[in-house]
This record gives sequence, structure tokens and C-alpha cells, in this order.
Amino acid sequence: MIRKIPLLYFIVFNLLTSCSFNGSIIKEHVDIEFYTYEQDAKIKASAMPVLKPNRILQQFSRRFDYLLINTSKIHLPQKANKRSQIWSLYPDTAELKQRYIKIFIRDRKLENYFETTIGAIQNKTNRKIKFSSEEMMEVASKFFYCDSVFPDTTVQSHICIGLNGTKEANWKKDYTILEAFCYEAIFSDIDKEHSAIDEEYTTEKQMACVKFKTSIASLNLYLIDVRNELFMKIKQNAIIKKALLSYYEQNYENLAFKLVD
Repeated sequence: MIRKIPLLYFIVFNLLTSCSFNGSIIKEHVDIEFYTYEQDAKIKASAMPVLKPNRILQQFSRRFDYLLINTSKIHLPQKANKRSQIWSLYPDTAELKQRYIKIFIRDRKLENYFETTIGAIQNKTNRKIKFSSEEMMEVASKFFYCDSVFPDTTVQSHICIGLNGTKEANWKKDYTILEAFCYEAIFSDIDKEHSAIDEEYTTEKQMACVKFKTSIASLNLYLIDVRNELFMKIKQNAIIKKALLSYYEQNYENLAFKLVD
């Protein structure tokens, strides 16, 4: 038996959906940027979410960039085909942008992180989220990621928003807010003319390579050994810890968490 759904149901549903989109914190603060490139003699495009210009929030754009790239469902590796389908709408940029932003708006988990992060910046909310400085260093260490090794045993590494060790860490606790902070704090230091974090990272990586270079069984195992050694050394590095704690103290009033030891 087929039941007819009253027209009123559709009207109410559309109104609720519209209100949800219009009142979205994502729609208020996130825009879509396009990047064009040529492939097979055709102009194609990719798109990325960006924070809209905002005098206050722009100061902390890196923590929002991290949330947009690392917590949104559409940016999961298994969603690559879905992203490509949306990007293929180019040159209809209006439709591409509308489709893309709707996906972010519907991402409730992402919206929760945005609400928490913006709430701390705008309202200096009560920090119910608590982490230890040891947890901070554990999370920070995963951003110093050795990703490949060349035949001459040179190890390539990155400090990157996307290519890092956070996803394979398999933490039971949700460290997303702490991850965004660590990413922002690390790059805030690296941007300096003299970066203590960059110096320590370079030294620790060199020492990790030297430690395992004389006993290479295979390049892949060598890479894994160096990667894990670097994680451990960064986690234990007192100079990097001091730099991160300094950034934490400078930004305590705008963070959604507090460190407790």
C-alpha cells in the first residue's frame, strides 16, 4: 500500500532544512576557493574550503584550516571520487560552490568543532576540555612525519596539515581540538626568522637517521624506524615543549581547552 505524504510535511521539512543552512556557523564563516589547472589540454579545477575574512578569527586561521581539512567527511581519503565529481562541475562555479558548501554545512561533527573553537575565541568560554602537557607533546610529535626514503637512504619528511601521523595514531581519546592547536603553534614558531622548533626538528631527524643507517635491513623498515624514533624524540624534546607551552600561555584566553598536569 502506498501512502500519500501530506504536502504540509514537505513544506515543514524544506523550512527546517532552509533554517538549518541559513543558521549554520559553517555557512557564516566558510567560503570555497577554486584552483584551476590544465590537464589534457583542458582547464579543470579543484576547490578547497577557506575561512572567510574576519578580523578576529583570521588571527587563528590555521586552527580553522586544520579543522576544515582534517575533520570534514568530504576530505577523507575514501571521498576522493566524490570530491572529483563535484569539481567536475567547473566551469559552473556557482553550482560547484553551492554543492561543496552544503556538504560542509551538513557535517555536524565539523560544525561542533567550529562552534567550540569560535566560542572560545569570541566568548572566552569555560574550558571543559582538559589535556595534559604530555598529551600535547604526543599529539605535536605526529606532525613531524617521515613519509618516504630514497635509494640513497635520504629520508624525506614534512610538517604538514594533511600529511602527518595523526590519522594512524589510533588514539582512543578525541584530540582534534588539541591537534588544531599544535598545528597552529608549530607553524607560528616555524614562521619566525629563528625557529627553535625547526632547529630541533632538523637535529632530531638527523640523529634518528644516523642511529639506524648502519643496520638497514630494508629501506621500508629503515623509514619506519626513523619515523618512530623521530616521533619519540620530538615528544621528549624540552625545547619544543617550551615553545608550545609559551604559545599556549600567550593564547590561553582564546583556546577551547586547558592544560592540566
